[in-house]
Amino acid sequence: MHFHSDLILNAFIILLPLIFYRLVYKYKNPVFVFLLFLVPLIITMTFPVEVFNSVLDLRGIPLIIGSLYGGIYSSFLLFGSLLAYRQILGGIDLIHYMIALLPTLVLILFIIKKFAKANSKKKMLTVFGICLFLRTTVVNLYYLLEGDANYFTDSFVASLPIILVQCIMATILVFMIETIRNNIQIQEEIIKTEKMKVVSEIAASVAHEVRNPLTTVRGFIQLLSDPTLTDRKRKEFSCITLEELDRAESIISDYLSLAKPQNEKLEPILLGKALVKASQILSSYANLHNVEIIINYDLPATVIGNKSKFRQAIINIGKNAIEAMPDGGKLSLKYVTDDHSRSVTLTICDTGVGMNSEQINRLGSPYYSTKDKGTGLGTMVIFNIIRGMNGHIEVQSKKGEGTTYLIRLPLHN
Repeated sequence: MHFHSDLILNAFIILLPLIFYRLVYKYKNPVFVFLLFLVPLIITMTFPVEVFNSVLDLRGIPLIIGSLYGGIYSSFLLFGSLLAYRQILGGIDLIHYMIALLPTLVLILFIIKKFAKANSKKKMLTVFGICLFLRTTVVNLYYLLEGDANYFTDSFVASLPIILVQCIMATILVFMIETIRNNIQIQEEIIKTEKMKVVSEIAASVAHEVRNPLTTVRGFIQLLSDPTLTDRKRKEFSCITLEELDRAESIISDYLSLAKPQNEKLEPILLGKALVKASQILSSYANLHNVEIIINYDLPATVIGNKSKFRQAIINIGKNAIEAMPDGGKLSLKYVTDDHSRSVTLTICDTGVGMNSEQINRLGSPYYSTKDKGTGLGTMVIFNIIRGMNGHIEVQSKKGEGTTYLIRLPLHN
């Protein structure tokens, strides 16, 4: 039963396109489909199966499936390659073989467009029918043209069970290909849906949050037009109006930081100097909330990134930490270097109200914030900036025990 092992080997060969089909489907190029099915076509012709006193190879499977999935160009290329390689192998009348193949080629060209629009079940039935048609017509037509009218009864009928197995194998291959295609389409739809969801959430967040300060500004501008308003009230209302405009500007700036292309200039950043500068900017805000800022680091360290954006990320984290300590506390900024991994770990720690695990997991999502007037955009900006520096950010927190940001960045030589 030597032919059993040969048949199994050929069966594995025709399954080779499944390994690379996902990549070929991505580019949707008929030449790639042709090359993908050309390999099993050549191998099955080179190592045919000898059974029932005849030579049986599985060339029909990659020929038919490659033609139907690749389109017209792939069909002509595959049929042309089949004829050329069959001539190289020798022992055949090429003209008779070409005439025997012609009905199958015409049939495939006729149904290619319908095949592309069909569902999976129809594709499987179509391939089964064409495979049976190919095996029935080509061999019998060829031997009829060669003058062997008894081939049908002598050899073909006896080999029908193997031919049916071949047709079933072709159907199984189509089923696997369709499964891969469906999975790819589902993944693409999920990605598109997620992208649209994020965009809509950000747009809703910005629209919602900008509308609030603008509504406040409109109301106070109407009040400022009142001639009976005292100077003290007028000054108070003007301050509130400016604060609300600043808040709207801050929301828009955060949104633009996420939306604009990240082609900014990268430069070496002295980490210790950056922390000192950020603490100076935060000092007045920290004094207002009775928060002490502590800076500590072991050795000078340099990272690569955009200096102003990195400072913005540190200030955003520090501002959030200060606001998380309404009764005062300590804000610690420190870093340690690791020469072995050529990285630095920046730790920003507060003694504030802390967060639970659910709040930590949702950090960085649009339209989510632990603050009453927050949009979540500021935290998204932080994560985006750190990722842009090839860094990683981790948040550790417990309710009532404060929050710690661990930012790991690669060191710059």
